[in-house]
Amino acid sequence: MKGYGITLRPTVPDTSELVQLARETEDAGFGGVYIPEAVNDALISSLAVAGATKRINIATWIVNIYLRDPALCAVAAEMVQHAAGGRFILGLGVSHRPALEARGIEMGNARDRLRHDTDIIRKAFLGQLEAFGRTFPVPSHPIPIYFAALALETSKLAGEMADGTMLYMCSPERMRKSIDAANKVASERGRASGSLTNTCGVPVYLHDDLKTAYEAARRGLAFYGGLPFYNRIFAKNGFPEPAARVMEASKRRDANAMAAAMTNELLDAVALVGPASRCIERLEAYRKQGADVLILAANPVNEDYVSCVRRVHKAFAKLN
Repeated sequence: MKGYGITLRPTVPDTSELVQLARETEDAGFGGVYIPEAVNDALISSLAVAGATKRINIATWIVNIYLRDPALCAVAAEMVQHAAGGRFILGLGVSHRPALEARGIEMGNARDRLRHDTDIIRKAFLGQLEAFGRTFPVPSHPIPIYFAALALETSKLAGEMADGTMLYMCSPERMRKSIDAANKVASERGRASGSLTNTCGVPVYLHDDLKTAYEAARRGLAFYGGLPFYNRIFAKNGFPEPAARVMEASKRRDANAMAAAMTNELLDAVALVGPASRCIERLEAYRKQGADVLILAANPVNEDYVSCVRRVHKAFAKLN
């Protein structure tokens, strides 16, 4: 699975744009399509892509476990895998406390919940789960489970019980720490070397004018600084002061101040910003630090989303 993937965010309710971009991603030689979940269902979106592609891997990036019964999540994943013919990866994650609380959901201990749900999903995949007097079917192809892992402790949990990690907005050095933490636990558990696939998503703000790209990245990524999990990631990447300023501005709901707090150095640490040559050079640092799969998260810079994805296709296809 070594190589490069790209995130594709669906439009709702029409999946035709998603499907078309997935086909183009496959034709461009990318190894995977990674589908986020916001105002869409990532499993349904993955099913649409599975039926329209032939070669490319398809992954949820990620499905929110707090919004699903784990047994039903397992059944849905099996249906997607059947349509994908073995190309599907189930990415699981816990979302964010503010987003859950806004829906009246108490997060509790997120890693405990991730462990609990994964145990049930695994049992379903092994044909060891029953409901209403019936045993859940074994999937036609194995379904790898990857964990969204912003914290090192979650990477360690992935090393214990998952097939891969899905990191995001890490510096190459922070990514290496997460990979090492996951692989160390995997080794301690007696798992074979290389049994864990470590992926890392990197936001891309592609534009020939660096100043324009920085401004788009500043506004696009400031939102994440207002989420506690990502704010801690910014701090642990070596930028505690900008992280603190973004959070303070977020509490005031001052979007301009949030963006202003995002320094160029912070943006370069967690994203690819500027002309294609600059972005490709920075991407190589992630590869050298041991990422198995790098996932490009395309973000518009003074353009519509479809045009943005196609420019990323063109700029990065030579790497595949």
